[in-house]
Amino acid sequence: MIEHSAEKYECVQKTDVLKGYLEHFREVSINNEIPGLLSFFFMQGQCALPYVRIPIGKSNIDPRVSVFWIQDTRTGKSVAYEIIQNTMSQAGLDCVDYSTGTDAALVGSFRQEDADSPPTVREGVLAGRKGMNFDEGSILLKPSKHSENTVLFLQSALNAAGTGRNVLTKHLADGTITIESLVSLWITTFPPDGIKEYVLDKGIFQRVLTYWRHWTLEMKKDINQLLAESVYSIPKYTVSFEEVVEFFEQTRRRLKRRVLELSDIAPLEWDEMSESDQDIVVGNLKHQMFQPDDAYVPALMSAIDDYYSAVEVMSPDKQGICSSFIMGLQNYTNVLAHHMAMIEGTWVVRGDHIDMAKEILLDLYGNLIQWLESEINIGAGASEKKKMEGY
Repeated sequence: MIEHSAEKYECVQKTDVLKGYLEHFREVSINNEIPGLLSFFFMQGQCALPYVRIPIGKSNIDPRVSVFWIQDTRTGKSVAYEIIQNTMSQAGLDCVDYSTGTDAALVGSFRQEDADSPPTVREGVLAGRKGMNFDEGSILLKPSKHSENTVLFLQSALNAAGTGRNVLTKHLADGTITIESLVSLWITTFPPDGIKEYVLDKGIFQRVLTYWRHWTLEMKKDINQLLAESVYSIPKYTVSFEEVVEFFEQTRRRLKRRVLELSDIAPLEWDEMSESDQDIVVGNLKHQMFQPDDAYVPALMSAIDDYYSAVEVMSPDKQGICSSFIMGLQNYTNVLAHHMAMIEGTWVVRGDHIDMAKEILLDLYGNLIQWLESEINIGAGASEKKKMEGY
């Protein structure tokens, strides 16, 4: 069972800036350390996105981390994004909020300034690199044609950069809009009826890290008391907020410098290149940017074994449902291992980086399985209850 505490993880114990960032996160969103830890990778993924591709066979994945956080209302989900947004903004990373809207808001639309001018494209919020907050993500779970379109766009947006599968196209009367989406999604919701059924059936949950937690009345009371004690108090930090922001700025500069050195491109020449040309350069460097050590693949194989061990004891029908998340876990194991290397500032991604990633992901996976099997049926719909009957 997950302890819902980030301090036990090796990556936190070894890294002052990660430990320091969590101190700031706790002051804003109390008792939500796991989302706090994931938010660090969410931000670092956007830092690394212009420069890092992780080769998988003939294709690649990218360093983005997206999160779906399911938790009771008034437990710190919405306020948590304040520190994420503040950190990203000060580090020069784009960050937007999205509550609801049309396909045009997501993908784009044509706009005509006046009768004599031809329509011009206005790109939607999914275009380009940015962190994107879906507060109260239950809007994605409502069974309507609009929400289904939204989910399809989001699934495509999370496909790997550099593969062409993250390009969204919408055909309109005035023409066709095509955008490349490089967003990282931070989605939060209370657990509405039917959400379990959605997690079981919809592909977006294989592309995000899902974190669920039920808050008891006693937990909520404890938070109220802690907030009461914090009135007029002055928090103390081991790492200043400015140092946290500087870490992300330094990470971005270090990654850019690495790309320029490997490609023998001058900084001015790089800045004058189009984003598509830069992406070609980065794609060509995907085998050189980082190098795995000899323990990397054996550690990854061991992680895969551990993920499957969590479902091998289940009945065949449970196995089919729960094992569908493992490919996403495997990809995120590679991604987070590279995040661990970036935190250390090394270009060698090692087997122990895989182990640190697995430590977090195995907890998240166990927590997800426990929720899907839960006898409490929080957020369960009729179809889901039938599907899980006998579990």
